[in-house]
Amino acid sequence: MGFDLGLIIALALAAAASMSDFLRIPKKLRGWVAMVLILGLYMVNQWIYSPGFDWRIALLEGGTAALAAVGIHSTAKNTMQQVTLLRKRNAQSSPPAKEQGETAASPGSTSADWRV
Repeated sequence: MGFDLGLIIALALAAAASMSDFLRIPKKLRGWVAMVLILGLYMVNQWIYSPGFDWRIALLEGGTAALAAVGIHSTAKNTMQQVTLLRKRNAQSSPPAKEQGETAASPGSTSADWRV
């Protein structure tokens, strides 16, 4: 019996949106959540309902379905955009570099003054 692959994809895509909101995953990275859910649900479905379960075939078929449903190009593009955005944020929020002549702590300041 088992579930149809289309049903697994539909359930995984709907669950990915809810899980991403709950886990506060950025919108650009939600494709990965959907891919993991599709792959996991398909493998569990095959394990339970397939009499001759072969994990390699289930992994290949589930991965293919996940990549086709989410989209290889857009997921990779969105991931690269998110990584670039995070790098820019980290570069802007990093503390200024110390100059060579400075001491560890100036009189009247604490070591936590650079944190704002």
